[in-house]
Order: sequence, then C-alpha cells, then structure tokens
Amino acid sequence: MKISGFGMTFAAVCLTGALVLPNTVSAGPGNSKGAHHNQAMMGGKPGKPDKVDRTVTVTLKDLSFGIKDIKVKNGETIRFVIRNGTDIAHDFTIGTKAVQKAHQKEMLKMMDAMSKGGHGMKHADANAVFLKAGETKEIIWQFAKADHLEFGCNVPGHYQAGMKGHFSFVN
Repeated sequence: MKISGFGMTFAAVCLTGALVLPNTVSAGPGNSKGAHHNQAMMGGKPGKPDKVDRTVTVTLKDLSFGIKDIKVKNGETIRFVIRNGTDIAHDFTIGTKAVQKAHQKEMLKMMDAMSKGGHGMKHADANAVFLKAGETKEIIWQFAKADHLEFGCNVPGHYQAGMKGHFSFVN
C-alpha cells in the first residue's frame, strides 16, 4: 500500500517507525519503562531538591572525573554539580556496570546520529546528564545500596579509557 506523497509502502513506514521509535523515546536507565530500571541496578532513585543532604561537585577533565571514589550512605540524597571543564562532550551516569554498558549502547546511537547532523536520542535519564564543552548540569540522587555502583562517562571510548569511578557505601 502506498502512502500518498511519500512513495513508501505501508510496511516500509512501519519498519521505519520501529527503527526510529526506540531512538527517539528514552528507554534508558532513568526511564521507568526502561528494561534495566530498578533500584538495585540504579543504586537509588531521583532525589528531591528539598531533601538534599550534601552537594558534590565533579569537574570533568580530559578523560577523567578527577576523582575515583565517592563515599555515600544508604538513603543519602546528593546534589551532583557536574562541570565539563574540557572542550569535548562528556556524560555522567550513575548505575551498576550493567547500567553503564546499556547506556554506552544508547550513547553510541546518539553520538552517531549527532555526527550525521541529527539530534540523536533524547538524553533525559534521571541518573545521567550529557554535557557539551564547558556546560554545567546537576543530578539529585537518593542512594540505595547496590553492588558495584559506579559513575562513568559513556561517550564512546571514554569509559573504556578509564573515565569512571565507584561509589563506596559507608555507615
């Protein structure tokens, strides 16, 4: 079946929609519809601004966060002020290794689309921010104990180059 004015078959339109939809609707770690969304993998949930216990500033440098370990308490709410002090884009994501791996795949698609002049995926996960050169953004996060909870940059190649750290739960 042809669709008037488009010259595409109905099947082609459906296939295009199936390929585009996952890339335009964020189904990542912070989206309640994401396949890997649960508190154990996320290491918590979005925090409330009026419940912040402390603020941690993280300044991104080349391929480093400038810090490898952040001590947190179970139930603590932290406001992260993330500053990109470089001239390249970076990402700051909170999650387990599985969350980081899944987000790396999403970031690869986003960066590929951006390099081709598109807008890429919407980067609107509560546990992650994408920062262009010089940008500052915030995440407010309430921690729940999780095994191997990390923070990482999932711009292609950055995590693999060592741009990651971990959260240590203390009493």
